[in-house]
Amino acid sequence: MARRRTRVAVERTYEMVSTAFPGAVTESVMARNALAMTDDRALCSLDPRLDYFEVQTRAGRGRGRLPVVMVKQVESLNDDYRRYLGLTSHQGSAAFIGGGPARLRSGSSLTGIGHDEERRELLATLVTEAVSRAAQTADAVLSPFLTVTDLPAYLDAAPSASVREHGVWCTLEIGEVAGIEDFLQSLPAKRRRHWNRDISEAGELGLEHDVVPFSDEVVAEAAAGIASVSQRNGMNESADLVGWRIKNYRRRPGKHFFVRTWWRGNVIAHMLCRMFDDTMDAHTLGIVDTAGLDRGTVYHFGCLLGPLRAAIDRGACRLELGIGHDSPKLRRGCTGEDTYFADLLPAT
Repeated sequence: MARRRTRVAVERTYEMVSTAFPGAVTESVMARNALAMTDDRALCSLDPRLDYFEVQTRAGRGRGRLPVVMVKQVESLNDDYRRYLGLTSHQGSAAFIGGGPARLRSGSSLTGIGHDEERRELLATLVTEAVSRAAQTADAVLSPFLTVTDLPAYLDAAPSASVREHGVWCTLEIGEVAGIEDFLQSLPAKRRRHWNRDISEAGELGLEHDVVPFSDEVVAEAAAGIASVSQRNGMNESADLVGWRIKNYRRRPGKHFFVRTWWRGNVIAHMLCRMFDDTMDAHTLGIVDTAGLDRGTVYHFGCLLGPLRAAIDRGACRLELGIGHDSPKLRRGCTGEDTYFADLLPAT
């Protein structure tokens, strides 16, 4: 009877997510998956608490690779990081099938397949093998940042998985545009109005942006504001810890830089960014509280408008804004991709 109840729960979960987002496997999804794998491998080489391996398979002309990130001891992670990864109730070692800790999304490499059903079957085969290998040594087998595109294959491989919603991954598709005016004209009027209001408010206040590479001076400048934002969101990060995290990030793939927000000759916000192929990542915002400025206006410029202008200047075709604070991003035309936390071998 217990087994039947679990199966019904999984079927309801699958029904819910299969209608929430089409899960189309586009070139941008494939690019995000490739970067997620590359980034996880780099992160694990920098952090002795983590290990990385891949499982591989082939079926006809199809070839597949799936990353697995091993957390050697969950207790070695600080409380905030454990909470963000969904590991507050776990002890010992944990395996992340599909990876995910670097970019906060899972990844895979699937080639030589003709349609979505072949992709699903190939990925399910990889997940089955990865779960089997990880279960031999890990105390927990999870996928904390599983995309809705991949969820059906994971449920095929692990039908007793426990799944919960994690957040919405936001991507702004820019395309090939000559400038921000061209981009805005490509949007529906409702989305365009939000950007136009941001531009108008920034002009009235005199907000401007610039782009600077990483340097010890700029990292120290940014760390205090980033730590402040983290603390407002319930994470107890010091400026020193943020500085260490940024310097590690600098050693990972891509070209790294800050988009800074200026007001009356002072820097009031930093957005940590990088370019990878034709994609620009923008995440980890730091804001300096400034008398006379509405924090929401600074957020809209520092997190959205400034990075958009920087992305267009660099020829980026898409701007990845990641998980968190999805409402203002979606209102401005971002595509939202549901993500999930899956315990693939829940305790019975």
